Amino acid sequence: LLSLSPLQLANKARTEKEEKMSQAYAISAGVSLEGQQLFQTIHKTIKDCKWQEKNIVVMEEVVIAPPYQVENCKGKEGSALSHVRKIV
Repeated sequence: LLSLSPLQLANKARTEKEEKMSQAYAISAGVSLEGQQLFQTIHKTIKDCKWQEKNIVVMEEVVIAPPYQVENCKGKEGSALSHVRKIV
C-alpha cells in the first residue's frame, strides 16, 4: 500500500467533501439524476466545474442546461466547447 502524506490526505478529504457538497446542492436544486451523473463524469477530468442553479458551468466557458444533451452545451466555439460536447 502507498502511504499518503498529511497534505495528500487533506487534499483527498477536501476533494471528497467538495464532491458531497456539490451533490447535495444538485439534489436540493432539483437537478435530474442524468444531470448529476453528467456533472460527476465531467468533474473527473475537468476539476473547474460547478453548478449555477440547474446549469453546469465548465471552466467558466461552457454552460450545459437541462436536459443536459449535446445541443444544450453553450459557449464560445473552441476547444473547451468541443471537449465538453464529446463528454456529453
